Amino acid sequence: MTRILPAEGPAEIWAHYPPDDAVDAVTGARWYYHCHPPGERAADEHGHFHLFLDRSDFNRKTKAFARPRGRASLRADVVHIAALTVNMDGLPTRLFTTNRWVTDEWLFPAADITQRLSRYSLARAPGDPVVNSWLTAAVALFTPEIQQALALRDTALKLAQANGGTGDIFEDRDLEVLSSLDLDLDAAASEALG
Repeated sequence: MTRILPAEGPAEIWAHYPPDDAVDAVTGARWYYHCHPPGERAADEHGHFHLFLDRSDFNRKTKAFARPRGRASLRADVVHIAALTVNMDGLPTRLFTTNRWVTDEWLFPAADITQRLSRYSLARAPGDPVVNSWLTAAVALFTPEIQQALALRDTALKLAQANGGTGDIFEDRDLEVLSSLDLDLDAAASEALG
């Protein structure tokens, strides 16, 4: 966490680290880190990384569930993979997915995102190369869990539609976190090592 956060003082609530995201110039993969207020996060959570693919990874014929609205934003051409929660020791503890409005993303079906996870690379992103390598490795290590979280996200959206959600469910402020999975770092590492 010392590689991401300011050297002096605690992390500022809601501030993005880095302020304009860390974006790989070749792949377009990106991330930012932030912390929610203590009452809006788990007791052992410090904060979380939002992880994105670039919209250009997706063929123009690939049908999105929803797309950014209105004027372009910093992240208007991104696809949110998931958020990776870390505890006070900086260890990954949970993955969660969000609704489209949370990160102002292109929201694609889980299958379209998961087949592109191997493209997630931050090798040429600015900032600390250790953090960039760690996040690239985390996406590779937790690919099965990311796939599961995204599938659960799609199911939650279908259920919201089936239950007569009024208006645009992708902009519904009552639908924020759509899926959440606890992570077992030791088990994932053991499985990866075979």
